Amino acid sequence: MTRITAWAKVLGVGVGIGVATATPVLVTPALASSEVGLPQLDFSTYPTQVFWLVVSFAILYLLMSQVAIPRISEVLEGRQERIANDLDKASKLRDESEQVRAEYEKALTAARGEAHEQLRQAAEKMATETADEEAKAGATVATKVNEAEARIEQARSEALTNVRSVAGEVAGDAVRKLIGVDVSEGDLDKAVGQAMEGQA
Repeated sequence: MTRITAWAKVLGVGVGIGVATATPVLVTPALASSEVGLPQLDFSTYPTQVFWLVVSFAILYLLMSQVAIPRISEVLEGRQERIANDLDKASKLRDESEQVRAEYEKALTAARGEAHEQLRQAAEKMATETADEEAKAGATVATKVNEAEARIEQARSEALTNVRSVAGEVAGDAVRKLIGVDVSEGDLDKAVGQAMEGQA
């Protein structure tokens, strides 16, 4: 608006200068000339040309100051207002996008934390279950080993008992066949027991 007002003032000053320069020409007597040359250089028509120049500039000045310049000013002000509104909208949208971005990053961080926590809990649960399974398996194996050792010990005892009786019978038969003497079962048991203890 101030720029348009400045141009209007410049135009007014130009009209004033035109009137000031035309005044001496109006007052100056027309020079007599025997030859007529170019019409714009004919000094006899200068006063009327200057008059219409002043009238034209005055009309142009009035039209510019009353019609054209206000319309241009309105257009420029509307454009300036639209630009300001667009800048405000852009600023609001930027703020909203930054807020959405911050919320997204916050949600992403929370989701990562939750995922890490779930993984940690799953690892702990798996470790606990594995330890429990290992303990159960160890207990089962220990029970089976104990049972197997008991069976082996029982089988050994039975085998030793059977070996002792078989050894007694074989020894009795051998003594009877070799020497021809019958040895009592108690003596044979005693001799076999001493022989087995000596080997152990």
